[in-house]
Amino acid sequence: MRLSEQEREDILKKYDDNTSEDVLRHLRRNFPINNPVIDIGGFTPNMITVGDKSYWIEGNKKFLVNKIFNLIEDKFVDVDKPTIRRTVKKYLDFFR
Repeated sequence: MRLSEQEREDILKKYDDNTSEDVLRHLRRNFPINNPVIDIGGFTPNMITVGDKSYWIEGNKKFLVNKIFNLIEDKFVDVDKPTIRRTVKKYLDFFR
């Protein structure tokens, strides 16, 4: 599912402050988003690979934020924890 320009702007406005570009860059490189070749009633779900497993993004945002946060929080000691969590939420919102 592709985001319209207005939806993209709304997400960016929602996460205007308290996000980290370094964390976002790390997320893009280490947690790829996959689009499986299935169609569920006109809806193509997005999946994210965390570790060796793939998870649906739709309906699992809270679980995924916690899982990814626990994996990366030690790598970014100079960034406060709420900023890391907010950045993970921003990354996942672009693909749900």
